[in-house]
Amino acid sequence: MGRIAWRNRPGWGFPEGHYGAASRMNPLPADVSMLRHLRPAVRAMSGYTPGEQVNQSVKLNTNECPWPPSPRVLSVLRELAEPGASDRLRLYPDPVSRRLRETAAGLYGVSPDQVLAGNGSDDCLTVLYRAFLDPGDRVAVPWPTYGLYDTLAALQGIEIVHVDFLRDAAGWHLPEALGRLGAKLVLVANPNNPSATLVPVATLRRLCEQVDGMVVVDEAYIDFALADGHDATLLPFIDQHPNLVVLRTFSKSYSLAGARLGLLFAAAPLVAELIKVKDSYNVNVLTQALGIAALEDRDHFRDCMRKTVDERRRLERLLAERFGWTCPPSAGNFCLFQVGPDAERLYLGLKQRGLLVRWWNRPILRECLRITVGRPDQTDALIAHLTDLAP
Repeated sequence: MGRIAWRNRPGWGFPEGHYGAASRMNPLPADVSMLRHLRPAVRAMSGYTPGEQVNQSVKLNTNECPWPPSPRVLSVLRELAEPGASDRLRLYPDPVSRRLRETAAGLYGVSPDQVLAGNGSDDCLTVLYRAFLDPGDRVAVPWPTYGLYDTLAALQGIEIVHVDFLRDAAGWHLPEALGRLGAKLVLVANPNNPSATLVPVATLRRLCEQVDGMVVVDEAYIDFALADGHDATLLPFIDQHPNLVVLRTFSKSYSLAGARLGLLFAAAPLVAELIKVKDSYNVNVLTQALGIAALEDRDHFRDCMRKTVDERRRLERLLAERFGWTCPPSAGNFCLFQVGPDAERLYLGLKQRGLLVRWWNRPILRECLRITVGRPDQTDALIAHLTDLAP
């Protein structure tokens, strides 16, 4: 059984920045006494900080897709900039994103009333926390995983429990204890971040049956797993597990991280309730149109997935051959490489040369670097810099 960590202090997570150097609460100067009106939980928490954004750097640190958006997406963007489309911007967007939901439903084999659109899948997570969790309730996650789960728990005033992944040479495995903690919400990123490892569908379905609460499977990186031949998604099973919610994002496989779009899939009665909780117009008119165009251009999507999987295999092979680095079996568009004691020095050296990768000052990850799959020229630049920096 993996170690179970009970996190009662709001805002616990990766204080050194689960994805960046986290903010810390500093003593208040006397002239900012108005801050005393803030909720204590907000004052006490370490805020979520996104990955580093350094101008002119090669970004292999935030798992964005290295390929441009679909030509159909760019065409729609140009159309929305035409003078005749001014009313599209002057008027409010469709508050429930009907056309987008219908397009997604047709592609994924569900009904439109089983789909909710959000301002990124992070927005969908916020909706779930608002809808299901009261102060004092409990969330459970395998650990380490996506740090925003902790931040949202702190904001909601709930307890979050971390259960260590079981790790061996074959990969990272879901701890059996996860479903026995009485959590009202169990979250599993699949593939997981930062490990890029995959939990089998059968294991997640057993978790749904075991948990007397909601199970949220965050499939932000699932398209890369599917493109690699894994039968990995839980979407076909939302009708069979009424406590199952599946999340998707357009930030990774659709090259739309800047547009902010995510989808939530669940049983129709559940989605109807969740719509009451979301912000009024949470997906803007531009993003709705771009999302529809991205979903419709399947040839471009498949090409991006194929190129990403091919380049990931090349990255794994080159780093193993040149430096002896290994990683758990990756099902995403990134790898978590076991580097050794030089990990921090190499991260800083690459950053100084204008190439960003991911490093955390936490015991379980301190000797690792998470590297996003880039274009072939970016992989070549990474290898060249590492060759200079390696001992």
